[in-house]
Amino acid sequence: MNKNFLLFTLILTSQFTHAVNYIDENVKKYNWNGIEVVWLEDDSLPTYDISIYFNQGALGDTKTLAGRTEIMFNQLTSGTKKYTQKEIIESLEFYGARYGSNVTHEYADFSVSGLVKDYIPTMKMVCHLFQEATFPEKELAILKQRVLSSLESVVTNHSALANHVFRFESLNSTGFETPVGGNIHSIKKIESKHLKSRLDEINSKVNKRIYIKGPKKILGVKKIITEDCGWKTKNIAKMEYPFVEKPVMNEEIIFVDVPKANQVQIRIGRVLTSGEVNEDKKELKAFAAKFMGGGFTSRLIQELRVKRGLTYSASAYSSEQKMYGRAGINTFTRNDKILDTLETIKEVIRSSSQEIAKDTFQISKNNIKGNYLLSLESTSDFLKNLMFFDHINRDYDEIYEFIETINNVKEADLAKIIKELYGWKNQTIVLLGDKSLIKDLVKAGYKVRRVDYKSYL
Repeated sequence: MNKNFLLFTLILTSQFTHAVNYIDENVKKYNWNGIEVVWLEDDSLPTYDISIYFNQGALGDTKTLAGRTEIMFNQLTSGTKKYTQKEIIESLEFYGARYGSNVTHEYADFSVSGLVKDYIPTMKMVCHLFQEATFPEKELAILKQRVLSSLESVVTNHSALANHVFRFESLNSTGFETPVGGNIHSIKKIESKHLKSRLDEINSKVNKRIYIKGPKKILGVKKIITEDCGWKTKNIAKMEYPFVEKPVMNEEIIFVDVPKANQVQIRIGRVLTSGEVNEDKKELKAFAAKFMGGGFTSRLIQELRVKRGLTYSASAYSSEQKMYGRAGINTFTRNDKILDTLETIKEVIRSSSQEIAKDTFQISKNNIKGNYLLSLESTSDFLKNLMFFDHINRDYDEIYEFIETINNVKEADLAKIIKELYGWKNQTIVLLGDKSLIKDLVKAGYKVRRVDYKSYL
């Protein structure tokens, strides 16, 4: 590990976070023909990482062509007029390059890494792909069939299916409800021409930022990016994201019927509005999720698994993008324990919203601080953090302030945010299991709406 980066981690641990500013010393910014470049100097190994950030993701797809952006990035290596897919992949593998993309609703990024000595041919090929990819119909048909088969067989994976339905229901009418990968109807309509037009948009109508990790020699990539990638930086419109407001809650259980299921998948959560994600409470929300369901000592695991044996695992989360977020609880249980499990979850939320025990509070506080430091151990992960901070318009210095912020959290602060995030009446509740359970739920006083999982695919 880079000795400077190790020092940075130790400084965070000891909380003397401003004694040496790793970011100021090792992160530099440049402007390469209108494209902002962030370089994290790291000469610990003769390797590099380059991530290209695009400030538009799946929101650039119409509903009829949902999944177009993700498929476009996945198919960049499928062929150009000059090279076949086989030739492209063999070239990149010859130089030991690792590459891939990540698409969210709000942004996308394409990453490549390898040995510094080989960055020239690797990055020339990457730029060639962005400029000349043709997306051959034959290769696209193979990918589409694989994606469609995966969607059609999701019923065999009850956890994944529950996540899929829950995402749509909890984000319904926000603009973010359609998965970035699309659905069966939209995937079938996507053709090569749609991928080519999307690539043209990405190249000329979307802002970019480039993140680089490596020794000084890697800055020679400037010539390739400015001359070979051909990205336009003028007259690019500012991206507009949907403003998410609090949805109307129907206080009902959405029940997804899957035949002969011997377990019930439970998803409880809600959308975080645009106003909420722009509050200065990100660290506190992360703490609340860790306290509720972030490990063996968390409240949900202790109550659901250790004390009552209702499940093997349970987790809670709070995650945010620029204009929306999601908070929720995931678990499962046996069919005959569904009512007990729901009531236990409800009681954990209620009690945690009122009073926090000092011993569990301190254990959870130490846990989240330790996990935070581990997340910074890799400089590549650190680079991704810088990208995300830029995306949501946060200052890099806040990385240093995380430990101190958590140290200053009081039990009452935690209880209050747990109520805000997980308060029972604000939640979308999705259960996936055998329809025979609906009778018991209704008898227990729950309002239930039965849905067909096929309508979500």
